[in-house]
Amino acid sequence: MLKKAMFVIVFFACKLNAQEIAPPSIEQDSIIPESFVPDKTIKDRQADKLFRMNYKVDVPIIAVGFAATSYGFSVIYTKKATPVATILKLDKNNIPAFDRWATKYHDLNMDKISYYPFYAVMPLPLILFIDKKMRKDAGSIGLLYLEAFAFTGVIYAGSVYFVDRYRPDVYNTDLTIGYRTNGNFRNSYFAGHVAVVATSTFFIAKVYDDYHPDSKWKWAVYGGAAAATIGMSYMRLEAGKHFPSDIILGAAVGTASGLLTPILHKNKSKKQAWSLQPGIMDKGAGFSFTYKL
Repeated sequence: MLKKAMFVIVFFACKLNAQEIAPPSIEQDSIIPESFVPDKTIKDRQADKLFRMNYKVDVPIIAVGFAATSYGFSVIYTKKATPVATILKLDKNNIPAFDRWATKYHDLNMDKISYYPFYAVMPLPLILFIDKKMRKDAGSIGLLYLEAFAFTGVIYAGSVYFVDRYRPDVYNTDLTIGYRTNGNFRNSYFAGHVAVVATSTFFIAKVYDDYHPDSKWKWAVYGGAAAATIGMSYMRLEAGKHFPSDIILGAAVGTASGLLTPILHKNKSKKQAWSLQPGIMDKGAGFSFTYKL
């Protein structure tokens, strides 16, 4: 189901990108003859936008990211069942104290409920295009979101691929052996649901902030992103599917992907991007370097 949801996101972004790269019509002043109006290059048009996309680099990154993630999913979600003897030897006292208390949780209903917001947030950045300013850059914003999602997917799939960590409820001896030996229950490290929610919501908050830096609502949007991430964290903990350290790492990865992808692609003028200035200090002279994100 996760693969299908990812393909839906790709479909929407490609559709938006088709609008983005189509050559815009040039509004001409009636006083200037048509022959004297220069045709803007793609580079010129990119300079007029808030975000700069290098399609020769970004598109392959997205493609490779989604391909690697899809391959990772095909492996991590088909892990063989854990031998019964191995499950019987598990001892929660071997778990670090920071995480140990989470083994008391197990709620199958909460596990099912957590999938609703998990899938709902994936196409959520489409709400940005209600805004006219952002709708004009729909293609580049769509690609940025796919790139952020690709980063999260690769890191998550790679972590679960190389690290086997039993979910907290596997240590619950009140549950049946048949339940605890499920191969998917070695995918605790780290919290993918939390990472996806954080990626989507913090991406929305950052892009909204970039287009409306003076808006009094931007902190409410950031607050909503934090609340959504914390809410998903609670559900995955209550369900018995992740330890606190898994959840913290998932939130960190998702938040970083959601925030840093727009930051690294933001257009900056050379004058504003960085500055190097001489300065007099207590014990001598020197230089101060400043780089604005």
